[in-house]
Amino acid sequence: MTPTTELLRFVLVMPNGPTKPDFLLKDLPGSGRRIDVFCRTLAACFDWAPVSWPREKIEVVAVLAHRVILTATNPETPPVGEVAWAERIQQALRGETPGFIRAREGGLSDLLDELIRQGSKIWVLLEDGRQFGDGEGPEPSSENSFMLGDHKGFDEKTQQIIEEREIPAISLGKISYLSSHCVAVVIAKMERMLTHE
Repeated sequence: MTPTTELLRFVLVMPNGPTKPDFLLKDLPGSGRRIDVFCRTLAACFDWAPVSWPREKIEVVAVLAHRVILTATNPETPPVGEVAWAERIQQALRGETPGFIRAREGGLSDLLDELIRQGSKIWVLLEDGRQFGDGEGPEPSSENSFMLGDHKGFDEKTQQIIEEREIPAISLGKISYLSSHCVAVVIAKMERMLTHE
């Protein structure tokens, strides 16, 4: 019998992320206010990280400046390289839908409330959280949403929202990882759970 998988979602909170498509493709960290972090996370989810987890069961959401929500689902042909991903993000921010990324107004509170209503289990990735895999935690047969910060971590507003909703914290260990590597580790751990079911 084939193990069942549900949606695996990554929510990247970028309090300083760009909400307009006017950033320079030659300067994604600077003019793009670290949109390169989102680009690498997209590449990890839809290109190089999954081995056995179905890419159509992965979703990546970026909350930009607490005002814009970008949702990405599995592209038929993933863009190659940060600039190619950034071009698709610009299209979405212009209101053009490149097929797999869509933009809408909204903040983290709006998104989390939607996820809670639809029954997604939400986890925040923090170094001092409970160890991933200890006791009750994510299961492949449930819809799981993992929150992670950008290169600076979570801002005060995000921390307050997490505390208000009592979102449990889980840890991938005491080493700080780039968001793309956090995503890759979570995907690998979820894939290993599937092989042990």
